[in-house]
Amino acid sequence: MTTTKKWGVGVLGFSALGLLALFVLSLPDGQKSQVLAQDATLISAATDSNPTEVFSVVARTDSLPQAFQAVGVNYFPEDKVSSFPDPSLGLGTVITVHRALPISLIDGKKEFVLRTWQTTVGDLFKEKKIELGVDDKIAPTLATSLAKDMTVTITRVARTTVTETEIVPHQTKIEKDYNQFVGAQTVIKAGQNGKLEKVYLLIREDGELVSKTLQSTKTTADPILAVVRQGGLNQVPSHCLGLKDWVVDAGKRNGIDPNGLYYRIIRESNCHPNSSGSGGKYLGLLQYESGLWDLVSVKAGLAGASVWEAKSQIYVTAWAWAHGYRSRWPTP
Repeated sequence: MTTTKKWGVGVLGFSALGLLALFVLSLPDGQKSQVLAQDATLISAATDSNPTEVFSVVARTDSLPQAFQAVGVNYFPEDKVSSFPDPSLGLGTVITVHRALPISLIDGKKEFVLRTWQTTVGDLFKEKKIELGVDDKIAPTLATSLAKDMTVTITRVARTTVTETEIVPHQTKIEKDYNQFVGAQTVIKAGQNGKLEKVYLLIREDGELVSKTLQSTKTTADPILAVVRQGGLNQVPSHCLGLKDWVVDAGKRNGIDPNGLYYRIIRESNCHPNSSGSGGKYLGLLQYESGLWDLVSVKAGLAGASVWEAKSQIYVTAWAWAHGYRSRWPTP
C-alpha cells in the first residue's frame, strides 16, 4: 500500500511524519530523532515552487529510482530525497522528496525541462554548463530570477560569410555590313562573359536565414565585347549580283544607303546598263538624260565617262544623290 501526500507553502506535514513512526520505533533514540528531523526539514521547506511529497513503498527495490518507479512517482536526480529504511530491505520505506524547480528551456528549436535549486537564469546556465555564443539572444535576461512555470528561450545566432560568383554578360557590338546580304553574319571578335565576386554576410537564427547583406564586390574577370558584322544589303535578283561591289563601295564613299541605290537601279533598268526609255530620251543603268549626265559626271570627277558604262553610272549617281540631285529620281 502506498500513501502520498504533498505540501506547499507554510504547511507542515505531521501526517507524513506519522508514516515514519512505524519504521523508527526500533531505532535508538538518537537515530530516531535524526530521521524525524531530516524529514521534518524537507517538509517544512516546501513552497509553491519547490513542493514536498511523502509516500511509502512496500515492495522491495534495489535503488531509490526503482522505488519511485514501483509506485509511479517521477524520480529526478536534482530533487532532495530522504528515505527510511533502505528500500532494498523490503521492510517498507517512507520516502520524502523536496522537488527542485522545473524550468522550461527552448534552445534553438529543441525543448527541455531543467530542474534546479539555483536562483537566477545565469546561475542555471552555469550549473547546466549551457554556453551562449557572442551573438546568441536570450529571454529573459541572465539576471532574471527563476520562478515557477518559467520558460527561458535561447535564439542561436550564427554569422557566416559566403562568396558567390555572378556572371556579367558581355555586350555585343553589331556592325552593319553591306558586303553581306541580310541574314548573313560574321563574328569579328568573340565575346566573353565577365565574373563578379560578391561576399555576403549571412545571419541565421535557429538555423533559419534571417538576413543576407552584401559586404563587398570584386571583379575577377572583365567582360569582353563581341563584335559581329551582320549583312545589311537586301537580296537582289541573281542577274544584278555583278553590280554589288560597285554599289556598296559607291554608297560607302558618298554616305548613302546602298539598298536605296540598288533598288533604283533595279526599278530604272532591271540592272541592264544599255537600256533606254521614252524613245531614247533616258539612257543607261539609271536612265540619265544626256545633258544631266554630262553635267553630273564632270562634277563627280568622271568627265568623259560613257553613259552606258554601269560602273560609271553607279559612282556618278551616288555622288549626285549626296550633292543635291536626289530629287531627279523617284523615292524610293
